[in-house]
Amino acid sequence: HLITLHQRKYDKLCTVKKSMLDKMFPKPGETFPEIRFEGFTDPWEQRKFSELIERRNDYSDDPILPRVEYEDIVPSQGTLNKDVINKRDKRSGIVFESGDVLYGKLRPYLQNWLNPQFRGIALGDFWVLNPIRIDSGFLFYLIRTPTFERIANESVGTKMPRADWQNVSNAEFVISSSENEQHQIGTFFQKLDHLITLHQRKFDQCCVLTR
Repeated sequence: HLITLHQRKYDKLCTVKKSMLDKMFPKPGETFPEIRFEGFTDPWEQRKFSELIERRNDYSDDPILPRVEYEDIVPSQGTLNKDVINKRDKRSGIVFESGDVLYGKLRPYLQNWLNPQFRGIALGDFWVLNPIRIDSGFLFYLIRTPTFERIANESVGTKMPRADWQNVSNAEFVISSSENEQHQIGTFFQKLDHLITLHQRKFDQCCVLTR
């Protein structure tokens, strides 16, 4: 009964999240989201992606910094599946700061993203996005909207398709001009993700108990 309960709650929350990503961000050609928090009425503004972020490209092999690679991330959830702090790795990669967004550009349909709250090194095919004119949490969910995914999946290459930075950086997205609204949207989805992860863990724990 508990296994079924947690599975249903997990599935329902995932459905809610998918729906809200579609409704809390304006559809293409529109400047108002279908659903928004009380007190916000201004239209959203169109901005080129490259105006909102800086792409980090500084490499390091600092042995103290934790490493993050594709295999450490739960696809489509944007969470880590292990404690990367304890990983022992000497490979070099791009340095990211707390609050940056890591976007897996290799086969973007695999949905490898992370919004780490620690400093570290990204290994492999990541864009490290430093939010400069956008809330970090808001950015993390902007890259998960259908509009962004469609543009990112217009990839280059056949055997190893990668998102095209030129295409993505020049693309325009409609965002709220209110930092407060951006923050509230990011926080809402963070809490939703926390609930999804919680029910997934409880489901896994219940499954282990039945073995």
